[in-house]
Amino acid sequence: MQTNFVELLPLAVLLPFFGAGLAFAFFRQRTTQRAITIGTLVLTVVLEIALLAETWDGGAHAVHLAGWPAPFGISMVIDRFSALMLVVSSIITLAVLLYAVGQGAAEEGDDAGPVSIFYPTYLILVAGVSNAFLAGDLFNLYVGFEIFLTASYVLLTLGGGESRIRAGVTYVVVSVISSMLFLITIGVVYAATGTVNMADLALKLGDLDGDMQLLLHVMLLVPSASRRRSSRWRSGCRTPTRLPPPR
Repeated sequence: MQTNFVELLPLAVLLPFFGAGLAFAFFRQRTTQRAITIGTLVLTVVLEIALLAETWDGGAHAVHLAGWPAPFGISMVIDRFSALMLVVSSIITLAVLLYAVGQGAAEEGDDAGPVSIFYPTYLILVAGVSNAFLAGDLFNLYVGFEIFLTASYVLLTLGGGESRIRAGVTYVVVSVISSMLFLITIGVVYAATGTVNMADLALKLGDLDGDMQLLLHVMLLVPSASRRRSSRWRSGCRTPTRLPPPR
């Protein structure tokens, strides 16, 4: 009996969420949290590699959550490109985590507090990124953005000083404004087409007049430009690397 790994598609999002909850249950045991986080990411990478192999021959596959068909239900869609992006992003996040653990940076911001939140927050970030790559409609894409942005707010300001907190607050404000613009755009898209499902939009956008299409394109562009602009303040949250003095 051949296994259809596409049916396991929601686990690419659920595994990091379950891992985050389990890691937070051991909020006073950083060693256990570290093992749970690394193990969860390894399982996620293995699953996503299987999904990539399943979709490598081309074609898109959709999973309708709770059995509700599109465009009424929530759809998760995967093709070769999105599967490849999932694998690349998860491998990078796993490599970054291993490097942070090796350098002792993963627990640096948690030392001042009684509860260790770095590892659960990191897994929530991974879940949000995966959800964004698999979203089959604009609103689910928005939800994925908000999940990993909320996690990034915590990670950027974790254990930071005054300048880092100030830069982080600016980044949060700009991101919230861009999120509101994106949500308003989704509402306008739904009012104009009657759907937010991406496959359905591909058919219905062509029926709109040119002015409406231009308006929707501009409204989708503005939040994206705002998020790119916010990276300027996000860079101010990073701890600068000190180079050794010249000999």
